[in-house]
Amino acid sequence: MLKKLLTSLGSIVAIISLGFISQQLFANWHKVDNYQFTYAAIGTLILGVFAYAGASFFLSSAWYQILSSLSTHSLSVQFIRSIYARSQIAKYIPGNVMHIASRHISLNRLGISHKPLALASLTEIIGLVSAASTFAVIGSVLFGIRGEYIQQQQLYYGLAVSGIFLLFLPIIFKVSLRLFPASRNLLVNPRLQRVLLRTYCEYLLFFAIAGAILVGLVFQVEGSLGFNNILAIIACFSISWLAGFIAPGAPSGIGIRETILVVSLDKILLTGNGVLIAILFRLITVAGDVLFFVVAGRRE
Repeated sequence: MLKKLLTSLGSIVAIISLGFISQQLFANWHKVDNYQFTYAAIGTLILGVFAYAGASFFLSSAWYQILSSLSTHSLSVQFIRSIYARSQIAKYIPGNVMHIASRHISLNRLGISHKPLALASLTEIIGLVSAASTFAVIGSVLFGIRGEYIQQQQLYYGLAVSGIFLLFLPIIFKVSLRLFPASRNLLVNPRLQRVLLRTYCEYLLFFAIAGAILVGLVFQVEGSLGFNNILAIIACFSISWLAGFIAPGAPSGIGIRETILVVSLDKILLTGNGVLIAILFRLITVAGDVLFFVVAGRRE
């Protein structure tokens, strides 16, 4: 019941977000209509598609590392990548969880039990959210400091809270082992710890590349871009990705991510090109997923 309610709520939010995007598109249609598909513009879009498809290889590599460390089955990295690439297309099906379910079903049919698959999916989610949050927090803080939106006293408070959290990490570690015995392998096993660190780095690389694609797109549309705005744009991308990822019922966060990007970019750039950039960026990511599917989705 709760799952259906959350899915319905997420779908409603997605529909409202799409309505907002439509309104912004109508209000700024002259900017969209005036956009020139020059050689530079087309080159930027094509480069973005290839870069996003390439970044997806980090996601599939991380998934392989996680799964191979939790399962006793021996599967090649190419085979796991092909399943991952095909499942990425399923995220555009309403529900926003079909790509995860698709991987789970495909691998379970090959004899891998539900427990390692469920734990691998949970680990992937935690890794993705952690990496996105890292860019969101660091980008926001640096943007706030450079733009003097964050006062020195507020920065000290933030550092103090972070320091207290680090001091309590050993306690959190022990409590986690007591409350969640199944987490012992993840938290104690050195091999799994190395895998988690590697996958976290791969997720960071994915968000760095995707954020760089958005920055390049903004630069192509705007013609110029300050360093402070670059930090803000990367942070906005990470926040929009997080919002779209956790929203149930919104396929691949469609509408929700664009809404956050439009609102954020219009405040940062002050040129009204937010809706144009958001739409072009969505085209890049969809085409990138399709290209990744075509290149890596073939069964070996």
